[in-house]
Parts: sequence; structure tokens; C-alpha cells
Amino acid sequence: FTDEQKEFAREMTDAVNRYCTDSIDGEKMDEEAKIPDEVIQGLAELGLCGMGVSEELGGLDLDYSLYSRVFAEVASFDGSVATMLGAHQSIGYRALLNDGSEEQKAKWLPSLASGEKLAAFCLTEPGSGSDAYSIKTKAVDNGDGTYTLNGQKLWITNGGSAEFYTVFAKTDHEIDGVVKEKISAFIVEKSMEGVSFGEKENKMGIRASETRAVYFDKVIVPEENIIGEKGKGFKIAMNVLNSGRLSLGAGCVGGMKTIIKLATEHAKGRKQFGKSISEFGIIQEKLAEMCARTYATESIVYMTTGNMCKGLNDYYLETAVCKIYGSESLWKVVDTGLQIAAGNGYMKEYPYERIMRDSRINLIFEGTNEILRCFLALSGIRGPSENMKELGKVTDVSKSLQDPIKSLGVLTNFAKSRVSKMIGQRLITKAHPSLEEYAGYFNSLLGAFAIQVENTLMKYGKKIIDNELPQKRIADMAIQLYVMVAVLSRTTSILNDENIEQSKKDYVQNLALIALKDARGEFISNLKAMSNHDDKIIAKASEQVCDLDGYGLDIMDF
Repeated sequence: FTDEQKEFAREMTDAVNRYCTDSIDGEKMDEEAKIPDEVIQGLAELGLCGMGVSEELGGLDLDYSLYSRVFAEVASFDGSVATMLGAHQSIGYRALLNDGSEEQKAKWLPSLASGEKLAAFCLTEPGSGSDAYSIKTKAVDNGDGTYTLNGQKLWITNGGSAEFYTVFAKTDHEIDGVVKEKISAFIVEKSMEGVSFGEKENKMGIRASETRAVYFDKVIVPEENIIGEKGKGFKIAMNVLNSGRLSLGAGCVGGMKTIIKLATEHAKGRKQFGKSISEFGIIQEKLAEMCARTYATESIVYMTTGNMCKGLNDYYLETAVCKIYGSESLWKVVDTGLQIAAGNGYMKEYPYERIMRDSRINLIFEGTNEILRCFLALSGIRGPSENMKELGKVTDVSKSLQDPIKSLGVLTNFAKSRVSKMIGQRLITKAHPSLEEYAGYFNSLLGAFAIQVENTLMKYGKKIIDNELPQKRIADMAIQLYVMVAVLSRTTSILNDENIEQSKKDYVQNLALIALKDARGEFISNLKAMSNHDDKIIAKASEQVCDLDGYGLDIMDF
């Protein structure tokens, strides 16, 4: 953050903090399963409904870093409010912001940025979750400049309260004389005839946020309501979700800070055996690891936003890492915080159980962590697979040997590449001296990772798409590498800053060392499992579980 950004961020987060402290009653909203209209209005008056919209259209025009930091402040108070705001602008009207025409932006963004209207993102359907391309909602061209939209969308946040819907539907396209279906993005307004809603869903967590099914029955939508190019809706949707995952990761940081504050206060105040439980080693370990996880998550989120602000356009891998690592870190921190609180944590009188219920959804929405791991692995290995094409079919080198001279060069270059990876290169050269050990570890792990990716491609070839367990291990190794490089980078920056007091530097260094050790351990565990695993046993046992419709054993029988 620049000095100017720091000043703005402090003013903005202080204002959000004061408002949320005075106006948000998380327990009451959870009980009543509703965010009061006056709370939404108050958030809108702070500018929180248009954080990414340009000033001339009524927004705050925040860059990715400031947007994420302000959003994290909201999320530190209540998961339902953060979900409502995120669904509104991180995904609800994000397609309009990204790909809308100037006329469309001028027409709708002012009322969306002011909070006069809420937005919703309509992609998921009863038969279409992670497989977004299988949606059934259809928009038929009427030939008069309008489309007739039919279909239904499931689990839509802000479903009934929104006035503006970004709806993804199949449209017909003639390609080489054959009609094919592609996805297009439409702006649908609540006032259009044929738009209706299901009952409000009764959820385990984030209960105050509204989730409903949205139905479209012969809705007439004008052609000028198509966002971007007709037939390019799938890419538009994916771009929306890619950026939306960033605010989710930032929100997880806000949630972790809240639970750490609660757990620390309890640990310091709870006396057992004549001393505070914060003096016991096992509790100390929990507090330290909770903060190290938070530091690591914060580091990857803002390394990503920083690079996006500098012009990084392809950020889908980084935001997937932020979502996966952030949501799993939040869940772990909340679980640990509740354990420190012990019996108190389990009682509705305290906020732990509500925060736990609210936190669980983060591992599911905007792409489950399972599908995102596959997405991360398969997207990431695309580059190396292109580089290996010269070898012919990855599992059959014989084709390349048809031209011995050429093949010798190809194989020699490939061998040289692998040898350099095995030896390792000092890729990180500017780490702070106290972090040099882990900088060295990172360099060697990166080489080992590259070799494992190549080995996996040679072993599975195109069949890697159907082998999710090695995909998962590749994704997990990539996640830990990103955590390590972000922590090394941020910590080096802090330790080299002469304006930061030594006590803060010592604290940061300790958190970094814990986070780096954890990341390295996770990486090595996955690295070993690439060649030493039980994948076939797991597949067979799972098949047996399904055949038995469950556990299938009883101690009475044997």
C-alpha cells in the first residue's frame, strides 16, 4: 500500500468498524434469518455497494488491494453481511463491470453502486454445479431484437431481494451449417414478467443472507441486455468467479482475525491450575499456528492483488489458491479457536458456534475446493504438456525417434532441463538472511515439483484428466509453493523496512517461520505420495462402500 492508500484504508476500515460495531447484531440476524433493510442502507451509505465502480458512476473506484482490505473488515463482523455484499458486487454485477458496454454501465451501475438496487449472479442449476457448461436454461432468439428466456437457477444469494440479475443461458449458434448451443450472459430485471422465486432456503450458516431459487418463465429480454459477445458467456462467468474468489480469500482473513481475538482473550482470562491457559504449551501452539495461518493467507491474498494492480491479467490460478487455502485456513482457525474456548465455544451464548456455521460454506461456494484443485492442477500442467509435445505422445517416445538427429536434440534438451531442475537453481536471491534456509528449500522444492509434473504427464498422458488423486497432490504442492514464496516475499519486505519496530519484526519472523515450516511439510508429504500411495486401494474400497450403500459392517456379525 502507498502512503495515500494506507491513509484511505485506515479511514475506511475505521468507518466500517464503527458502523458494524453499532449496527450489526450477528446473533439476532442469525436467529431471525434476515439482514435488516436499514443495515443494508447503512452499508450502502458508506459506499460499500460500489467499491469497484468508477467515481463518475457513483462508486469508490477502489483497486483490488483496497477492495479486498475493506471487504475483509466487513467479513470480520458477520459472514451473512459479507456474503450479501460479495454476491452483490464481487459476482452479482461483476460481469457488467468487466464486459458490459458503456451504455449498459451508464444505465445500471449508478443504482447498483448506490445500493438502491441489489444484484445477483445466476449460474447454478439443479443439475449443474461445478459442471457449469451443462446448464439447461435457454434463451431463444425471437427474431425481433428480443429473446425468450426459460429455466431455473438454484441457491441464488440475494435471489428475492435483488433487482438486477446476471443470468447465464444457452443460445443457438449456427457454425458451419450446424446449430450448436453456447452460453450467453443476460441482464434480467426483477420487474420483467415471468420472473419468480422459490421459498427462502433454511441454511445451516450465513442464515441472514437470502438464498432462493429463481425461475424464468417465458421472460422477454431485449437483445441490448446481452453482456459482452453472444456465445461468450462461459468465459465471462469464469472470469467473474476467478476475481470473486479473491474477495472470498480476503474475507477469510477478516474472519480469522475475529476468532483469534476471541480465543486470545479467553486463553488469557481462563485460569486453571493456578495460571492462565495461555501459559500451557498446547494452547500456545494453537495460538501461534492460528496466527501463522492468518499471516500466510493474508500474504497470498495481497501478493495476488498487488500483482493484479500491476497489470497481471491471468490470475485464475492465484485466486483459486487464495480461495482454497483461505477457506481451509479459516475453517481450521475457527475449529481451533472453539477448542480453546472449550465448553464456552459450544454454547449459543458465545459467537464461536455461529462463526463456525457461517464459515463452513466457504469451502463450497464459488467452486468447491475439490473441483478447484482439479482446475488448478489441470490448468497448471497445460504449459509443461505443451513443452513436452515435441517428444510426440508423452508415453510413446518412439515416434520422435523417426528423425534421429532431430529427436536427439529434443531428448538432449529435455534431459538438460531435468538435470538443471534436479540440481536446483538459486531462484530466490533476495530473501532476508534469516530466511535463507527456507529460500533454499523453496528453490529445491520447485525443481522437485517441476520433475513430478513431467513424470505425471509421462505416466498418465491424456488420462491425467481422469486421475484426480495425482491432480490433488499436484494442486496441493502448487498451493504450498505459492504460500512459501508469498511469505518469503512479504516477510523480507518487513524485515528490511527500517521504519518498523523490532518487536513487530520479531513477531512477523516467528509467524513466517511457522508458516514456512508447515508449508514445506505439507509439500514433502504430497511429494512422497506421488510415488508412494494407496490410490488403487482407495478406489476399490470406495467402490465397495457404494456397493454396500454405506459402511456395511456391524460388530454383531463379525
